Amino acid sequence: MNSATEQVSPPVDFPVYGLDWSVRGPRWLDFFEGRPGEPTWALWLGHRVEGGESGVRVGTLPRERHDQVMCPNGGDPLAEVAFSGAFGLVNLTLPDSSVTRPDGLILALVEHAEAQAKRHAEWQPVTWEVEGRPARARVLHFAGAWAGFTDVLDDVYLVAIGIGVEAEGLRLVQVSNAAAYGTDFAAPLSLAELGRQKSTRPETWLPPPRRDAFHPDQLALAPIPATES
Repeated sequence: MNSATEQVSPPVDFPVYGLDWSVRGPRWLDFFEGRPGEPTWALWLGHRVEGGESGVRVGTLPRERHDQVMCPNGGDPLAEVAFSGAFGLVNLTLPDSSVTRPDGLILALVEHAEAQAKRHAEWQPVTWEVEGRPARARVLHFAGAWAGFTDVLDDVYLVAIGIGVEAEGLRLVQVSNAAAYGTDFAAPLSLAELGRQKSTRPETWLPPPRRDAFHPDQLALAPIPATES
C-alpha cells in the first residue's frame, strides 16, 4: 500500500486564516502537519496573485497544541513558530531542481533557518491586519522573499511566507469558505487527496524568486570546500 494513503488526520478543529479577499487569484490547501490519525498542529494555505508569480503561503498553528508538540519540556514556543516560517522560506526560495545544489548547501540553509529562528526578537517589526485590526509581526528577509509571524491571537499563531509581495500591511482573515481553497475543513485531511488536488491544478504553487540560479544570500551560506594540502 502506498504510504501516502495512510497519512490521514482528523478534520481541522481550529480557526484557519488566509489572505483577505481583495487578493484575487488561485487559492489552495498547501500542506498540513501532524501525525497520522492525530489532530494537526499546522495547516498551510497557498495564495497566488492572479496572472503572476507572486503570492503568500499562510500557516495557522493552534497555540496550545503546537506548544505541546514543539516544546513538550518548555523552551521558547515563538522560536519554534519562527522556525516554521524560516524553514519554509529557505525551502520555497530554492531554484528549480535542475539547478545543481552545491555540496552542503541544503544543510547550511536549514542551520541558517534554525539560527535565525532563535533570534526572532531581532526580526524586522512590521504591522499586519488580522480581521481588520492592527497586529504586530516580525519578518525575516532572505533570498528575495520573506517570512513572518504574529502571536496577536489567543488561540492560534499566524505565519506567512511572501514572494513578490510586501510584508508590511499584510491582511489576514479567518477563512469561512474552505471551498475557495478546493478543500473541506470538515473532512479528514489526506496527503493522498492533497496530492491529487495539486496534480489537477498546476497553478497552485509559488515559483521561487529565482528559478534558474541560486540567490547570493543562498550562495553565501555554501560551505567552502577544503583545500588539499
